[in-house]
Amino acid sequence: MPQHAIRQIATSPDPYAPFRISQAIEAGGFVFVSGQAAMDLQGNLVGGDDFAAQAEQAFSMLATVLEAAGSSLARVVKVTIYLTDMANFPAIVQLREKHFSRPYPADTIVQIERLALPELQIEIDAVALAGRG
Repeated sequence: MPQHAIRQIATSPDPYAPFRISQAIEAGGFVFVSGQAAMDLQGNLVGGDDFAAQAEQAFSMLATVLEAAGSSLARVVKVTIYLTDMANFPAIVQLREKHFSRPYPADTIVQIERLALPELQIEIDAVALAGRG
């Protein structure tokens, strides 16, 4: 890919298309992933009110979009994790250990009032190195 090229990343189906949002953009040797939540590729909520199930789905969707870009969770350099309840912070530490490896990505974890849908409890966006490395 040329140095200044921008490539849109999308899965099939792409649940973000109706909202005019790219699932990810590859540019400058990086993949910038839009927030991934507890939704499947058809746009359905996964996990109900179970935070652990929602969090696993959010990490799974992050991995799916990175794979569509030709990257992976192993190439993530920065994540931002949005929680509707900071009481879930200990679970996030465990999930980071499960899904990422050393050196762990830089991270920002913030509590917010709500996400795009009132049922959502977590959203994760990320920046990763492009390619398989």
